[in-house]
Amino acid sequence: MNPIEARAALDSIDDVQRDLALKATYCPPWRHAAFGAVMALLVLGQGFGIAIMAPLFAVAMLSVVLLVADDRRRYGLFVNGYRKGRTLPVTLALLGAMLAAMFGEIHAREAGLTLGTKLGIAAIAFGVAVAASIAWSRIYRRELLKGTA
Repeated sequence: MNPIEARAALDSIDDVQRDLALKATYCPPWRHAAFGAVMALLVLGQGFGIAIMAPLFAVAMLSVVLLVADDRRRYGLFVNGYRKGRTLPVTLALLGAMLAAMFGEIHAREAGLTLGTKLGIAAIAFGVAVAASIAWSRIYRRELLKGTA
């Protein structure tokens, strides 16, 4: 491969990244809310016994399948949130926050706290997950566009 062919190959990679970033410009608000709902269901399930936890988990996993399918239809691919780069700190912070919320739900279950407490913890998890989804999307888009100078 000569230098001209190599430059053309690199330019085509930049074009693909730019196209993906522009497609990802608009992630509808419902998509962030759906991600938040999945996370909230996973968190909320920890506040109950297996009879309620299992169906909540099943609904959450079905929702993940539907979200992945929608992303593939809309963007042509699904980008896993666990990736290296500038989005990784957001992912790790979200993981830590969701684990803390799950431990809060487990404590609420073991201590016999009210349904309102459990729903409150899940609501906080929802808000944190939505905010993380928005932040992750913005960082990912900037990262893609930065690579296309």
